[in-house]
Amino acid sequence: MLIKHRPIQSWVVVGGGTAGWMTAALLGKVLAGTGARVTLVESPEIDTIGVGEATVPSFVDLLKVLGIPEPDFVRETKSTFKLGIKFTGWQGPEHSYWHPFGNIGARIDGQPFFHQWLKSQAYGNSSGYTRYSPSAAMARAHRFFIPDPQKPNNLTRMGYALHFDASLAARYLAGYAQQQGVKRIAGHVVDIRQGSDGRIEAVALKGGGQLQGDFFVDCSGQRALLLGDALKVGYCNWHEYLPVDAAVVVQTEKRGTLQPYTEAIAEEYGWRWRIPLRHRTGNGYVFCSDYCSGDRVAELLLNNAGGRPVGDPRRLRFVAGKREKMWHRNCVAIGLSSGFLEPLESTSIYLAMRAALNLVKLLPGRDICPHTEAEYNRLMDIEYESIRDFIVMHYCTSRRDDSPFWKSWRQRPIPPSLETKLALYKSQGRLVHNDLDLFAEDSWHAVLTGMGVFPRDYCPAVQASDPEKTRALLDRIEYSLEHSVNQLLSHEEFLRRFIAPQ
Repeated sequence: MLIKHRPIQSWVVVGGGTAGWMTAALLGKVLAGTGARVTLVESPEIDTIGVGEATVPSFVDLLKVLGIPEPDFVRETKSTFKLGIKFTGWQGPEHSYWHPFGNIGARIDGQPFFHQWLKSQAYGNSSGYTRYSPSAAMARAHRFFIPDPQKPNNLTRMGYALHFDASLAARYLAGYAQQQGVKRIAGHVVDIRQGSDGRIEAVALKGGGQLQGDFFVDCSGQRALLLGDALKVGYCNWHEYLPVDAAVVVQTEKRGTLQPYTEAIAEEYGWRWRIPLRHRTGNGYVFCSDYCSGDRVAELLLNNAGGRPVGDPRRLRFVAGKREKMWHRNCVAIGLSSGFLEPLESTSIYLAMRAALNLVKLLPGRDICPHTEAEYNRLMDIEYESIRDFIVMHYCTSRRDDSPFWKSWRQRPIPPSLETKLALYKSQGRLVHNDLDLFAEDSWHAVLTGMGVFPRDYCPAVQASDPEKTRALLDRIEYSLEHSVNQLLSHEEFLRRFIAPQ
């Protein structure tokens, strides 16, 4: 017998920034016409961190889901395109490699490209794995285009994301969300009111007044005012796996060619990022405070930023990990309130986006099913743990030993799930993979081979392929990619035309 539905009438998002407004935008769009109210309260007294300025390709998909015109978003947020990440210094000062987006190569004789390439190395092919990546080919040449799905070619399997000004992105999403009917309240939350069953009933605001709701989304940042402070959900500390716990960030004036990729440069105490925007460059140095002071890191960052600073350096502290549960009772934590993984692979915005998408996929009624809550937490645990393993893999496979920080990785434990994955890979190039892992096999192979980690053998099934024919085909792929890329516009020229008013 069908029981009358008891929908949630009032949704309250506590906290703004990219995570808060992205969540509010999705809720506003999905709940349009249902009669449900979505309210976002953000404090005028608290600055958002605003340094998550690089994304992964699924953010572009989110814009499509929301119906946001990509040229409009790129124009208003000072965005540039991102084809992947260039890693420098992770094996030594002169060493670099690419983690490109999109596919790398294509099946040969029905067998995975990676194993065909791996076999070709044994027969004299010296070209690296990512030489067969359309995105890497474009990134190296500082060129760009967006494929037309109706006109496929050898660059169609590329992938791309965006770099953007996080403050401008939050402002854009705030405007979009309010057009969807989301109400904004400027207020500082000073207390959380709970009922006898432990559920949150309202948040009290400084100066009097309160905001009641049926369901609450905690986007209050690392403070986790609702899920952590009020509901007492604990935090899983992953410091033993990811010891970096601080960062210094500074913006500098735009310099040189506008490159279509992020740079991640290994340094003595951690690593440094460089993110190009149209109006400035974002810089940061992520480090472990056990080995260096913030003052020293700030000095090193300013000396290597390569441009005149725009404002003073800012310092951030964090603890890698996640909440024991991200959905508890009538509250979900999204963004930094749910956990933090260092920005090495630009996953912070992705995790907030995935959390919001999972919430709208599992929208509860007022009588929240405990199995719905458990499923949400299961999905988010897999997301966090898969990304954690991918990030740890960059460090534990490095052969650097030129500082106490890098030497510590010789003794540091790694997650058992990653240990199993690396053991299987080193045997015959196979990967333990699940559909919820953000990073596809091409990404794992790109980073592992870039870090100089190769399997002892390839899949026996590729033995049937003629090595000479495979080598000739690989040569043609590499040549055709280079030829096609040379016909493209520069990244800057493509951007200029892309955002030009129509």
